[in-house]
Amino acid sequence: MNRIFSQSLLGLAGVSFLLCSSQLAMALVPLNVAIIVNSGSTNTIGYRIYVSPPGEVNYVDGKGSHQGKLSQKLTKKFFRDVKIAEPLSNLPVQQSCVKSVSFDTITTIKLADQQSQDISCPGNPKAQILDNDVIAIAKALNVVNVPKSQGQPLPPQNF
Repeated sequence: MNRIFSQSLLGLAGVSFLLCSSQLAMALVPLNVAIIVNSGSTNTIGYRIYVSPPGEVNYVDGKGSHQGKLSQKLTKKFFRDVKIAEPLSNLPVQQSCVKSVSFDTITTIKLADQQSQDISCPGNPKAQILDNDVIAIAKALNVVNVPKSQGQPLPPQNF
């Protein structure tokens, strides 16, 4: 009986540790940092770009982890456009947007507890502006979808 009790207690401790660890991982990204996520495709590796309000950027793509700095103009425009588009979860996706399962990607923006749908199929002008911002940010950082044969898979996203 003592053995069953101690195994149950260890099990509860393990669950508690996992819950605390996952909350810690979620807390690692500040609430004011916008995360741009590109899914990649069957043949390419996606990317994640973490943009802070001062323009400091961390990003990961098929070539590894990198840091960069965006222009103040682009950073301010991006965060202003995100604010105008809130709540991000209400941004519509274009109904007639047909994508190839093999070659097309999905791009979303996450900020705090909000997450957009696929802005690469913008369903209104606000989503189109955000898609243009993301394209400009990726271009400024030279971030592209690397072919799977030429890169490494992204590390897991822990939040």
